[in-house]
Amino acid sequence: MTKREWWIQGVQLLAETGPTGLTIDALCQRLGVTKGSFYHHFGSMEGYKRSLLTFYEEEGTLDIIAQLAAVPTPQAKLRALVEIVVASSSQPTGHGELVLRAWAFQDELVREVQQRIDGRRLAYVQALIQEILADEATAVTHAHLMYAILVGAEQMHPPLVGEPLLAMFNIYLQLLGIEPL
Repeated sequence: MTKREWWIQGVQLLAETGPTGLTIDALCQRLGVTKGSFYHHFGSMEGYKRSLLTFYEEEGTLDIIAQLAAVPTPQAKLRALVEIVVASSSQPTGHGELVLRAWAFQDELVREVQQRIDGRRLAYVQALIQEILADEATAVTHAHLMYAILVGAEQMHPPLVGEPLLAMFNIYLQLLGIEPL
């Protein structure tokens, strides 16, 4: 059993049950392993939570930014980013963002990680848009607008995923003069 498997199950468990359902017993039961295996990998629930949040930050932000590094233009990077976000919205772990935001209201560590994730994502999108528009103030507003589409879509009940989310992002891309997907 790899740590990654533990983290993926943790994100799925969070998405299904919320933070109160994220327990050692629930994780072990889902993975068909003993508590000893959990303690071998993480030492404690706090250790698991910290590593889960690091995993989530890396998978949901840093790895995506790294994937986009080879894309040649800021316009193409924004289009590729939208494709990644829309594709992940329909995955079983796609609602993890919603639960993480709710959890951040109750837990200081989660709040710190969520703020760092939001800051990194906004800074990245702002930098791309600033390359396109060459105006920092407008780029800040546009980055917030694009991010608000994502966060707002996640907060709706049921969340907007797949094609409806893509339609919203396509309208936004058109506002920037970028061909929609």
